[in-house]
Amino acid sequence: MALSTLERQLLLGQTVDRSADAQTDQSAEALAALLSQGQYEQVLRSEAAQYLFRTLAADEDVTASSLQATAQQQAQQFTTQHGAAGWASLTWIGAAALQAFIQTNWTGPEFLMDPAELLLAVADKYKEGFIAAAPTELPEGTSKHEIGRRDQLGRVYLGAEQSKERAALDQSLLEMLAADGEEAYTLTPRPLFLALARWLLVDMACDERDQAVGSARWWASRVLLAQQSLLEYPAQSLLDQIMDGYSAVEQQMPAAPAEPVPELGEDSVVEVQETVHEPMSRSAATHTWDAVGAGDRELWARLSMEHGVAYAQHQMTRDAVQQLTAAQAASGLQWEITGAKGKRTRFQEFDTAQLVLLAQSAQPARKADQGAAPESFALNDDTLLEQIAFTDLDISGQQQLRGLDASVLLALCLNVQNENPAHGLTSEQMMPFVRSRLEAAKTRTVERATLQLQALVDQISHPLPEAHEAGPCERLQFFHALALPSQWELERELAKQFMALGVVRSALDIFERLHMWDEVIACYQMLGQEEVAERIIREQLDLAPSRPKLWCLLGDLKQDPAHWRHAWDVSGCRYARAMRSLGAYHFARSEFDDSVACYKHALKLNPLFERSWYILGCAALKTGDYDTARDAFQQVVHIDYENSEAWNNLASIHMRSNDASQRQQAWYALREALKGKYDSWQIWSNFLTASMALDQIGAAIHALDRIVQLRAEKDGAACVDLDILRGIISSLTRGTLTRNDNEREARRKEQQYSKYIEHLLVNAIEAKITNSAPLWRAMADFWFWRRDYKHCLDCYIKAYRCYSQMPQVSYAPPVFKDAVDAALELADMYENLGDKVQVVKAPPAQDGQQQHDQEVAVTTSARPLPSSSPGLIGKGKGSFEGTPDYERLVEALKELRQA
Repeated sequence: MALSTLERQLLLGQTVDRSADAQTDQSAEALAALLSQGQYEQVLRSEAAQYLFRTLAADEDVTASSLQATAQQQAQQFTTQHGAAGWASLTWIGAAALQAFIQTNWTGPEFLMDPAELLLAVADKYKEGFIAAAPTELPEGTSKHEIGRRDQLGRVYLGAEQSKERAALDQSLLEMLAADGEEAYTLTPRPLFLALARWLLVDMACDERDQAVGSARWWASRVLLAQQSLLEYPAQSLLDQIMDGYSAVEQQMPAAPAEPVPELGEDSVVEVQETVHEPMSRSAATHTWDAVGAGDRELWARLSMEHGVAYAQHQMTRDAVQQLTAAQAASGLQWEITGAKGKRTRFQEFDTAQLVLLAQSAQPARKADQGAAPESFALNDDTLLEQIAFTDLDISGQQQLRGLDASVLLALCLNVQNENPAHGLTSEQMMPFVRSRLEAAKTRTVERATLQLQALVDQISHPLPEAHEAGPCERLQFFHALALPSQWELERELAKQFMALGVVRSALDIFERLHMWDEVIACYQMLGQEEVAERIIREQLDLAPSRPKLWCLLGDLKQDPAHWRHAWDVSGCRYARAMRSLGAYHFARSEFDDSVACYKHALKLNPLFERSWYILGCAALKTGDYDTARDAFQQVVHIDYENSEAWNNLASIHMRSNDASQRQQAWYALREALKGKYDSWQIWSNFLTASMALDQIGAAIHALDRIVQLRAEKDGAACVDLDILRGIISSLTRGTLTRNDNEREARRKEQQYSKYIEHLLVNAIEAKITNSAPLWRAMADFWFWRRDYKHCLDCYIKAYRCYSQMPQVSYAPPVFKDAVDAALELADMYENLGDKVQVVKAPPAQDGQQQHDQEVAVTTSARPLPSSSPGLIGKGKGSFEGTPDYERLVEALKELRQA
């Protein structure tokens, strides 16, 4: 079924008008209206929501499994009684639970309802009862909100110690939310909200539900994305479910224009260019959406944005960029990066070029797009200006971007990890969060970045929004279209900035409170106190001896494989990180068979690990298991299409086969590798070999040209594969390039490749390499075929001089023999071409060289006489007189003089 007006409004974060759809059941419509207004607590306190847990007994011990069974059993009864309206009500309840979880952990302000209140009969037993602790004296400058939370009993904050019953319940819920051997964050507050959303929106998916509520699968994908955010690493099973959900939703979306996908032909390989990673790129497909209504375009833009966020969250950058670009096209956003003169510092006298982004939404911004932003701290620097002072660009009149368009720009910026805030971040709404990251790496701005990040952390846990702060509904309006960090991720980032400022103790306090033991170990290692790190990990193991992550951390610290193996055992062979660590340990010690086995175990659980696939491929290559290596590198490029090393390794595996199709695959793989490693002569060399094997002469010429450009200055003639150069020239001079073409096509192809080869020889090889006789000799064949006899003879002269000017020519038999051969060959060419050229002049004389060795005159009426021969005879007389080579040279000179 198509999405209803009510569903579209909810998906786009708009307020629902209760009279918008009179056919909808009133109770379900009422829940939808409350959901659209951010009244999630009222939705969760509704009669339908309370119905889900009402069969729990007062003395029952609650676990994640028992809660799930109860909720789903009650939900099934509810929908049986109320039909389509029941499914709608359950969908909005699940969505409200999801939004409550997000408000608690991502956006704030603090959500006051305890999810245990949903448990009715056992609510008092499992309510949030944080154990009071003596107020802690925190370092000077710590946020007042943080101090307040530690002093107040019963408030939710990360790292608070809960009652035993509630902690056990939350832990069982987090274990249920783990996926593919990846743990959920152990201190996640109020996981029951997310679990309820998953039980209702993901686990109860069925055709009847989808027919009643077409957007249910969209909300289910949002739940799965939130679940992924709890995991330390991406999970393949979640990604598959998310993409299945989006595919189902697309079937119910309004019509959209088809986007043609251009394909690269084989001829384009000659034009292989370095991939330039622009911070962002504007879509050229925006005009194809002109015939689509504004509402439909916004819906498609939102879907593409969330699709892109899912790919980005699972580290699939190429797919993410495609979806974000599609979102930009659908929204109609127009922008460009340009330059403008301005000043960055207070004492700057002259304007310099500054990058700036100019953007314009297709439609005017709405009131909802102009909400209050977090407080922006002043820089207060004695050198840098608060912002760039432009002198030839007036940005004050730039219109406010729509919220969705601002989200597109922000997502594109973050996706390419842009490190310069001038690359497009001109929207004031973006600056507080983005600046806290971009300025953290700069000495003069790191303090403001830290303060700004602290303000964002405080905003999440602040109990009530102040006048200048946005409310819950406004904060969540575009949440699903952005990959925003959770509260604990923000605090982790804040702690890392404290470390950058040298405030290691404050960073340690945060890491220890958040139970981020990886960072705790790193801090103590930085302080040279590894024994303290080990003591802390062992203390945690005493509290939770069956937690595999702690055993892995101990293994990382001690580099003892026994701890990783124990982590694998206590997890029931489900903790993938243990096998990844053990695989890396064996690989570093060249124990490749063991490494392959470990990585296979890890990747079977969770295949979304590019680095693990890559190391597996390398280890398999070492063991000669080419099938495993090929599959591994194919997985790498599937995750990261621009991984040039993986493409190169994949090509080397294909090249081992004598199958023509495999060699073709190698050629394509190397072409992709070059897009990311345009300056790697090793990959160009492999591409050259593959091109020659497939008779792709144009590609081979381009490859050889690029190799010379990269290597000639350092390696000289060694950078040119002489056999391949001869093969390239021979393919043209002997007609193998055109043997299957008609006369007209053969002539066209001859002219084309003749130009390519001439460019290679003149602009690359001759311009950079002058001391290789074999190269000059190979090039002479091309000029002879071109009937450029003057150039041909010049190559023969230079080939001879490369030998005759070598110091070894007077004492090394091989060098003297080569020089004699070159001299005699030159004499033959003079004789054959004497009537075809007028004058051939050698390069300018060098110090100590006789004049008759510098110029050879050839007339149309006389036989040629290489005056260089007497010089060579003189050089070789002392060492080679009487030898066959010496006598050949003397005899040849005698014959020439008699002629």
